[in-house]
Amino acid sequence: MAEPRPAPRPDYRITRTYALHDDAWHIELHHRDAGFLVTAAIPDEDPAREPSFHLFAPDGHDVPYEVMLWFMAEAADEVRVLRAWTELPPAAVDTVVALREVVHHGWDDADGPALLALLSGVLPADQAAAVVREVLSAGPDALAGPPPAQAAVAALRERMKEAGWRSGTTDG
Repeated sequence: MAEPRPAPRPDYRITRTYALHDDAWHIELHHRDAGFLVTAAIPDEDPAREPSFHLFAPDGHDVPYEVMLWFMAEAADEVRVLRAWTELPPAAVDTVVALREVVHHGWDDADGPALLALLSGVLPADQAAAVVREVLSAGPDALAGPPPAQAAVAALRERMKEAGWRSGTTDG
């Protein structure tokens, strides 16, 4: 997450929570007396879902311009950080989605070299590194090791295909 900016007025604050039911981060603007005012929902799992805003105005509460600018800047920072991977080429985005399913269903550190070999075969080095950072929150150096056996690469590819099919993210 991005480093938060200080609030322009002391009676406003922002909270950040992950909504499991929505597969999205919620960035929420609160006022001390009025409560929730605006929620930015930022999906981080599905590249097809766009960030959105939910507005609440109890008793017609007006949000000052400077506060709204502050909130929007915070939301924009979070979108940039959380959804950077969705700007990768389609093959890289599909790889992120399939790998997330594999990681969710049981990732083993021994899979690292096979992942790097698999990614190197389909993506440029900078995109492979971006996929690794997004899925595993690790740099490519964390995947260093001896070259994997072809069987390990084939097994990982099969797990990705199965996971993608289960999640509806591929035609597999």
